[in-house]
Amino acid sequence: MRTHGNPAKHERRIRGFTLVEVMVVVAIIGVLAALSMVAFDSLGRRGALQNAAFDMQGVLSTARAQAVSRGYPMWVLLYPTGGRKEMVGGPGAFFLVEDSGGGYVRAPAGLLGMEPRGSALVSAAYFLEDYSKGVRFEALKPGEAGQYAQPFAALQVQTCGFCSGTPLRGAIAFFPDGSARFVNSQGEYVFAKNQGLALSSQDRKSEYLFAIAGPTGYVAAFTH
Repeated sequence: MRTHGNPAKHERRIRGFTLVEVMVVVAIIGVLAALSMVAFDSLGRRGALQNAAFDMQGVLSTARAQAVSRGYPMWVLLYPTGGRKEMVGGPGAFFLVEDSGGGYVRAPAGLLGMEPRGSALVSAAYFLEDYSKGVRFEALKPGEAGQYAQPFAALQVQTCGFCSGTPLRGAIAFFPDGSARFVNSQGEYVFAKNQGLALSSQDRKSEYLFAIAGPTGYVAAFTH
């Protein structure tokens, strides 16, 4: 004997989605996509800062190591407002410079007066605009002490403690004995035991602080 199912139940099984249901699903997908984009963008900014900080610490450590191993000075030249096109108005740039003849040690002003972009003496060049435009030379709390750990606890936070002039610039010399000295934009040695640098994310939510010990050339990085 043939039996028939409930027509109402059958109708409910084959019925499609209503317009309201489709709109709700689309809205949920849109919200999830927006949240994913925000999270991805935030992750990208953090990653850009970490990559730039890693490269900065690598250049400082490499300069010291090469000065000791090669027996002649190595310089890290800093332009906190530099860029690929101009040395002002950018997020910053830094360069590793060889000084095989030691000439810049006697006359640092020549180093600060050189054009580092494309110079044969520059063995490595870094432009912060290349890090997804998410990083800049900047101290989030300039002049504040206590952001560094020992032995740099008394060091004040600065974008570049020894940089000066327009364009803003400075340099660190690493010597074969492992020590370091700091030079301002006029080519004058800055007689300070320790100095600091700062990189921050463009959204100003996080930063890396670097401390360089002049007597030993020791480099330390701190994140906030």
